[in-house]
Amino acid sequence: MAKMTKEVVALFQNPSVPKMVATISKKGELNVTPKTSMTAVDDETLAFADLYGRTTRTFKNLEETKKVAIVAINLPIAPPFTAYQIKGSFQKYHTSGPLFDNFAKAIKEAMGVNITGVGTVKVESVYSQAPQDKGKAV
Repeated sequence: MAKMTKEVVALFQNPSVPKMVATISKKGELNVTPKTSMTAVDDETLAFADLYGRTTRTFKNLEETKKVAIVAINLPIAPPFTAYQIKGSFQKYHTSGPLFDNFAKAIKEAMGVNITGVGTVKVESVYSQAPQDKGKAV
């Protein structure tokens, strides 16, 4: 398994950085959606809150294929910008425990809504998406 560098972890932990999650179904149907709650739990794990129950295409695809690609991008006013893609596998859907409790509290305070779960992703590879790096592995 790959590990994220400190720079990659910091990017994913920044709540103002947009993150997009791409999944695929067993039939090959693609799905991309923003996940503003996505964060790095440690250097090998990403996690995000689920607001809708396991009914979304994202979670259906994750449970079917376990495959996921996630991009985080920081776009300052002028280049260079920082962007990374994580490829990984869906690990678990948490409905209780410390990780769930931390997400539930943060989302309730920030958005005033309750979450139904937290999904975790194991990092398998990390790539720079900055133009100067041409997709190199990190």
